[in-house]
Amino acid sequence: MRRLVLNIHLVIALIAGAFLVLLGATGSIIAFEPELDRLLHPELSYVTPTGRVLSLGEIGDAISRAYGGEPIVAFLPSASPHVPTEVILPRGIVVANPYTGEILGVRTRGQTFLGFVRALHVRLAGGDAGRNILRWSAVAMLFSLASGFYLWWPPKRVRIRGPWGSGRFWFDLHNAIGILSFLPLLALGGTGIVLGFEDQVALLLDKQAGSGPIHLIPTFPRSEPEPGANQITPDQAIAIARAQLPGAVPYRVQMPRYGGVYIVALTFSDNRIASERNSISIDPWNGKIISTSLSAELTTRDWFMAANEAIHTGTILGAPSRIIAALVSILLPVQAVSGLIIWLRRARVGRPS
Repeated sequence: MRRLVLNIHLVIALIAGAFLVLLGATGSIIAFEPELDRLLHPELSYVTPTGRVLSLGEIGDAISRAYGGEPIVAFLPSASPHVPTEVILPRGIVVANPYTGEILGVRTRGQTFLGFVRALHVRLAGGDAGRNILRWSAVAMLFSLASGFYLWWPPKRVRIRGPWGSGRFWFDLHNAIGILSFLPLLALGGTGIVLGFEDQVALLLDKQAGSGPIHLIPTFPRSEPEPGANQITPDQAIAIARAQLPGAVPYRVQMPRYGGVYIVALTFSDNRIASERNSISIDPWNGKIISTSLSAELTTRDWFMAANEAIHTGTILGAPSRIIAALVSILLPVQAVSGLIIWLRRARVGRPS
């Protein structure tokens, strides 16, 4: 049985090892994506407060003039006095100084280093084929963890006793890293599988609950604009949404051109699981609330999916869990390399002269 499990462990590592290394390397970067983005692009990440903050309408007008009247898809309001406002256009995300309206730059979707890293982590920077490969690689990682734990259990090696570069060193290193990172990797692998098979898991949960997914709940009928009527401004839409959810911070305002209504997304800083899953749809002509989707009203399915994502990204406990997720992700390539060295050494020893 032990030899069979060892062979299974080796086969899984040889087939899926390269993809697991990729998942670990990219995952360690994504764990601190916001901080790395600010480090790589300081000119687009910080502003110096100088006087009055311009309204979103004023910023939008300045950007529309600069780009030939290109329609605004959404605003990403500044959450801090030192952070710029972002405006989403069809061409990309325009970063603007909220105090002067100056355009600081344009982020083109998916064409930054971090955007490429995320695309690699999710779908091998490809389509459905890459996504399928990675989600089945996550399944393979769980089998590798289970078989590795079985192989580790009898000797229970944790210390590294061999001299650097020796066979004993690599064997002890592989065992030590494997057992110390076992539980975090199990959590990352399991939650990664749920994300990879998200649609299937959602259908299963809905079936178990005996209900379908619940999204926006209409509360007011939409109105027809009167001749000559003007739409409310995005700033007024934010004020209406904040009055509905006191203490929440708006982080996105989708314009009525795309969907017919204002959709204001808000977050609560004290909720690490479903903080960003609040949205309020507002009639652009009379300011009435059309529908709401609140984190406090999420279904069991939606809560499960939100908690799963928070665990996988390391945001569930804030900075400590993000650090753990990054460190364990970095150890995954080390584990793969040490295992490969052990296999190559054994193959060389067993080769006839």
